[in-house]
Amino acid sequence: MDIHNIEEEQVKFLRCIGEATRLRILKHIIDGEKCVTDIVNAVGKEQSLVSHHLKHLKDCNIVIARQKAQKAYYSLAHHRLAEIIIQSESLVKELPVCQEKDCNE
Repeated sequence: MDIHNIEEEQVKFLRCIGEATRLRILKHIIDGEKCVTDIVNAVGKEQSLVSHHLKHLKDCNIVIARQKAQKAYYSLAHHRLAEIIIQSESLVKELPVCQEKDCNE
């Protein structure tokens, strides 16, 4: 994979985890597998919206799903994702990141 493809994939990855509800989902499952009901309760959003975001995270290979009877369980696809989430939170606490309104573009 050349540098441009890697950069494009990196942008896709960061966009995927950079959405607020998805980030809350990832923070909730950082310590292990959770069922959708637990995720919905923790995130405080409608089940349909949480399911939509979980599908997106799964399609991006950021989470994996396991079905058991009537319940779906989700966990991080790789342990290094937890490191990224923890380190980015720590970094944001230390740096005055994105003080301008244009930063969201």
